[in-house]
Amino acid sequence: MHLLRQVVALLPCLAAVQADLLTPYYPAPSDLSGKGSLVASSWDKVTKSLDAYLSGKTNTSSSAAAAGLLKNTTFSLGLFSVNDPDAADLQYHYTAPEIAKGPNGVKKVDGDSIYHVASVSKLFTVLAGLLNMKDEDWDRPLTDVLGPLSDFIKQKGDDLNPVTDTQWDKVTLSALAAQMGGVPRGTFPYSPGDILVQYEVAKATNSVTPDVEPKFYGLPPMDINDPGVFPECAMDMNCNGDDFTEIVSDKASVFLPWASPGYANNGFMLLGLAIENVTGKSIHDLYKDSIFTPLDMSHSLTDSPPKSDWDRCVIAGTADEYATPGNLTVPSGGILSSTNDYAKLGVGILNSTLLPADKTRKWMKPVSHTSDLHYSVGKPWEIYRYTHSSGVISDIYTKFGDSGYYTSYMVLLPDFNAGFSILAASVQSGRSSAASLIADVITESFLPALMEQSALEAQRNFAGTYVFTDENLDSKLTLDIKHSPNQPAGLGLKEWISNGTNVLRPQVLAGLGINNRSKFVPTVPLNEKTGQIAFRPYTPTVAKPGKTQGLFSNFYDISDWVVVDSSTYADFSPVYLVFDVEDGKAKSVSLPGYRVTLERKD
Repeated sequence: MHLLRQVVALLPCLAAVQADLLTPYYPAPSDLSGKGSLVASSWDKVTKSLDAYLSGKTNTSSSAAAAGLLKNTTFSLGLFSVNDPDAADLQYHYTAPEIAKGPNGVKKVDGDSIYHVASVSKLFTVLAGLLNMKDEDWDRPLTDVLGPLSDFIKQKGDDLNPVTDTQWDKVTLSALAAQMGGVPRGTFPYSPGDILVQYEVAKATNSVTPDVEPKFYGLPPMDINDPGVFPECAMDMNCNGDDFTEIVSDKASVFLPWASPGYANNGFMLLGLAIENVTGKSIHDLYKDSIFTPLDMSHSLTDSPPKSDWDRCVIAGTADEYATPGNLTVPSGGILSSTNDYAKLGVGILNSTLLPADKTRKWMKPVSHTSDLHYSVGKPWEIYRYTHSSGVISDIYTKFGDSGYYTSYMVLLPDFNAGFSILAASVQSGRSSAASLIADVITESFLPALMEQSALEAQRNFAGTYVFTDENLDSKLTLDIKHSPNQPAGLGLKEWISNGTNVLRPQVLAGLGINNRSKFVPTVPLNEKTGQIAFRPYTPTVAKPGKTQGLFSNFYDISDWVVVDSSTYADFSPVYLVFDVEDGKAKSVSLPGYRVTLERKD
């Protein structure tokens, strides 16, 4: 298997997408780690492929390039699942020579090795806010909770110009969390992309090259010692919250609030300060008390640990760089964690361990589109829309981090109650590319395997014949799954007799609002207390990516959400199925519209 070629070959193959109900197509699988699991098999293929690259057993130009990226990057990968705790044992770790032979830190990485997670810290910040603030706090403008921003707006008064000033009284905490505040991306001293900052760092480290100097770009000289250029507190990285807020207050916005997604580290630094002011607690204590401790995340920190604990840390770069405190940047990118702790966090989110289930579902939704059909933005999710070969779409909720010498991914798959993580470290510039390449390869193997495993388990647990136990009533329902990578997913109707009537006749199905292609999918997941799970039908339809003609004419053809539950009998849907489940398997199915319960025969 050629790692790079595998991904590149997939890029031009844009499958048609299935435009149906936004719901899992099968109950989430329970076996990801067993010997017969297709998921475990897919993970084995991924790890064998990585072994081949790292051992130099590939010989094409593309594979050589991928091997070079991987060999110079230390990384840890891990799966996790709500339904299969043993999935967290499916891990892969590689220690590059830089770390193995480095003067500081761990010499061989494992599931407890501590990495900087960079911007995945933003996920912790939003979760801490959700756990510790009231719903209405998210809609408060920053001027309510950050004094310097309130002072700026008052001073500007009617002279405020949205072209050159940020409308802080219109920017809410929720807007910051969703990258929709339009605020400036970075501000001294926390703007590594600033050319003057890069130049001053190069001078301090005797690494100035012509392309680092401002004059290379035709920029005028600036005096770094001028407080009007570089704030005084920034010279020793000693800015407090008020200092930083005052510095950022008079900067121009990138977009108007709620106009467009715009990635902003500044936004999360401000969000961290705002959460502290609203709750009256330090953000460090909020992480520890509401996330780390409840989830037993014993290898997660808000600052680099003391040198006595460095033997468990992945340290890329110098000791001084590693020991530099994050201070105001912690809510944006300063947290440290491990593969095992990431698994606890992922399961904790998917299982609603900390948040109520309804708030978790609300949280894991898009806030805005981007200009690409495949990507949306959440709070603070980066949401990828993965298209299976059948056209089925799986939404992938992720948070990506990349800063300094560290790259990180937290990837959640709500449809499957599972996910994976990547932690990587290297001083080499290819670190980020290596991590994203690994993420692509895991996705292209993991997601199809999850879908196939889900289908196999659904076939075993729900497909079959259900009959009415009283022989005087001729009622029978037979469900099956003819799932393949290129076929619509869900439980299909093979036989349906009710009171002696063949319900599968086309004109009867039409009256019920379905047809012989309709599939039943879970719309309310298994309730552990009652042992029940609800299925409703959708009719598979296909829309080609990027098609814009006939958007209005095709509305009903591709929008099952508009017609779901529209056909009823005495106020109950005839195509609503409620299964009674014991030990994972359906024992009976109730059809409320038909006022009947059928027992599973086989």
